[in-house]
Amino acid sequence: MINQSIKKIADKHDILSIYLFGSQAEAGIRYMGGETVIPETHSDLDVAVAFEKPPADVIRQYGMLYKEFSDIFDPFNLDLIFMQEVNALFQYEILKGIRIYEKNIESVDEFEERIMKRAADLQFTKKALDKEIMEAIEDGYIEFEYSPNS
Repeated sequence: MINQSIKKIADKHDILSIYLFGSQAEAGIRYMGGETVIPETHSDLDVAVAFEKPPADVIRQYGMLYKEFSDIFDPFNLDLIFMQEVNALFQYEILKGIRIYEKNIESVDEFEERIMKRAADLQFTKKALDKEIMEAIEDGYIEFEYSPNS
């Protein structure tokens, strides 16, 4: 029942893939499987959506999808993410979650591969910058004060 509802939403909104990620992902999967689930009080269900083409009116699309997914995952508080709206490192973290819908496996695989390549490039750049910053601190080019109470 839930899987059919998700497919219907995905078809209606030209969604390429949908993911559950974060601390409640496993509980979300159990709920989709028909189990009674009591969500964690201070945690929400993270749902990420990748579109075939980014929507023209992002805010309107977000509102519609938030309502539709909230109805499906009723016991959970929802956090909805549009993958095209976040950076590659965040997208990569989403991919570590659980894919619950794919329109076309080949297209989704290509989409995910592009994310992994961009994330790897960014990670390499970040490590190089971190190294340069640490060297500058060690060499005294950058000074900073740390006070845990300020």
